[in-house]
This record gives sequence, C-alpha cells and structure tokens, in this order.
Amino acid sequence: MFVTNAFSQITAKQEIEQQLTAWHEGLVKADLPALMAQYASDAVFFPTFINAARTADERKIFLQVLINKKPTAVLNADQRVRVFSDVATCSGTWIFDITAADGSREKKPVRYLFVFEKRAGKWLIIEQHVSAFPEKNKELK
Repeated sequence: MFVTNAFSQITAKQEIEQQLTAWHEGLVKADLPALMAQYASDAVFFPTFINAARTADERKIFLQVLINKKPTAVLNADQRVRVFSDVATCSGTWIFDITAADGSREKKPVRYLFVFEKRAGKWLIIEQHVSAFPEKNKELK
C-alpha cells in the first residue's frame, strides 16, 4: 500500500505566496518587528510618496507610517509568482483601505512588485515597489 507523506514540502511558489500574506498580516497586526524580519539587510524599497527606503531605518519609518494608517487590503486575483532558482518575483494589485488624514477610511488601489532571494534557507525581500495608481478613483476588479 502506498502512503503519502502528510508533511510533504511546500513549493517555492507557495512559500512566496505565504510570505506575501505574512507581510500583509504584519501590517494589519501592527507587527513592525515581523515586517522588518522579512527584509534582507541590503533590501531596497520603492514606495509611493518617498523616493526610496534603502536602509533598515528608512524602511522602518515608512512601514510605521503605513501601520499608523491601520491598513487592510484585498488582494486581487492577478497575483503572479515566478521562481528562478533562489530568486523569485511576486507582482499584482491590491485595494488598500487606509485611514485618511481626516480620519475617514479611504480605498487606494495599488500595484506591487516584490523580489525575494533565498538566503540561508529563508526567502527575504531584496527589492520592493509598491505604488498607488496615478489615476483618480481607479477601481480594479
């Protein structure tokens, strides 16, 4: 009788998908240390509203500002993960729901591109670009 191993390894693609989910959960739970642990020490982050976050301190400041907006997000069905040995990319779009300056909730469609590298057995973010769509009231479906 053939028995399958219930503890079979997950694929690299699934690991990347889980990592992106963990990144979002870190924002929602305001878990800045968990978010920071996902980045390589030499990672570069290109977010909306600042030119770049090239250092851990710059990433920390930006992520704290984002956490303060109490974000939640709906991941659209356009996520694409591609794995190239020890490097992987994950891109797609989200609808972020954040607290606006006036205290109201505001939906912001954003696009993202994460680049991961497997270092010492762990996938780490080495490049990240997240930006709001330039079009006003752009709704993604």
